[in-house]
Amino acid sequence: MKNIKFLVVIFALLISSCEQKSNEPLVDSFGPPAEVRNVKVENLPGAARVTYTLPSDPGMLYIAAEFTDDRGLKKVVKSSGFKNYVLLEGFGKAKEYEVELYSVSKSEQRSAPVRVNISPTTPPIQLSANTVEASHTFGGVLLNFKNAFNMEYVFYTLIKDNNGTWVEYDRHYTGAETEDILFAVRGLEATPTEFAFYLQDKWQNISDTIYSTLTPLYEEELNKSLWKAEELIDDFYEPLYDTRPLSQLWTTGGTSYFFQNHKDYPEKAGMPTWVTIDLGKEYLLGRMKTHMVQHADSWKYGSCSPRRFEIWGSNNPVPNWDNWTLLGEFESTRPSGRGIGEPLTDDDEKQIVDGEDFEFELTDQSYRYIRYKVNETWGSTTYFCLLELTLWGQAAN
Repeated sequence: MKNIKFLVVIFALLISSCEQKSNEPLVDSFGPPAEVRNVKVENLPGAARVTYTLPSDPGMLYIAAEFTDDRGLKKVVKSSGFKNYVLLEGFGKAKEYEVELYSVSKSEQRSAPVRVNISPTTPPIQLSANTVEASHTFGGVLLNFKNAFNMEYVFYTLIKDNNGTWVEYDRHYTGAETEDILFAVRGLEATPTEFAFYLQDKWQNISDTIYSTLTPLYEEELNKSLWKAEELIDDFYEPLYDTRPLSQLWTTGGTSYFFQNHKDYPEKAGMPTWVTIDLGKEYLLGRMKTHMVQHADSWKYGSCSPRRFEIWGSNNPVPNWDNWTLLGEFESTRPSGRGIGEPLTDDDEKQIVDGEDFEFELTDQSYRYIRYKVNETWGSTTYFCLLELTLWGQAAN
């Protein structure tokens, strides 16, 4: 009997300890805090900076700004109680918006609202869209625009299908580090094509749509089986490894690299340096892809990998540079924007694998011979190394 009574007492105590308690703030409330004062607005592109005088209230924790954006979505932006401003971003249209400012206490009690009107100017996404230029190029369209505010965008390209319906053809992601955006959308036939382009930002704002009708130029990858080293007297074509001559540059494979032999030919080492290639027949050159040596990280955006280089064309391959025409000056860049020796990002690694693309200016002059001239390597070496070089264009005649 004593055991039964003991169990009854224990059960009663357990029931008592499990009684529901109301959720209360961990900090004692001082009551609703006072409002912010001396509110001022600085309107910015797609944004507004609202400054104010914070209340002298020991219980105040942060400031909350509430507003409804141009898509009808209610937004709340919080700013620390140690800052005298709140930055409101992501507005997709330049118009007036009403904002309510609240002082919020440590116990989540709000002050009375202070209402203020803001008028963000034209948003960055639309300013960028206003600069979009589209032109035909080999196998597609060449697109460029200004990213003056260093925003991250998705650039959409749409085309009309056979039923006259707009369908998404490509999306291109731009990093925030790049101000001048230039890229190509390829894989298109050489027929008149209706295009539509627009941008989307991280707040899901969409720019106005740009329409254009363009005819991509026919292109083909140059036949590398026709290529050979021209070996002019002032070229530095001697390989560091006997089994990997200059022809490795047009031999597909992850280990088919070419290194200039700076050890045995020190008199030829130094920048600039160049090699000459016979393409086998004349071509109108449209674009180029280069692959860096990549079987060790030291060559990825480092060591002897070319950073600044030029392509020259001629149909009379002699050492005299007067017989050569400059077809383009190029610079290799890291998608991450990081410098030499800094850790590789996923975007950097992807470009290493995919290769780096470069565009030639459109011309009606065809060439059979090219000179690959390196002015600077990533590691400031006196010689260059490269895995593979690929060209696209049109065969003459």
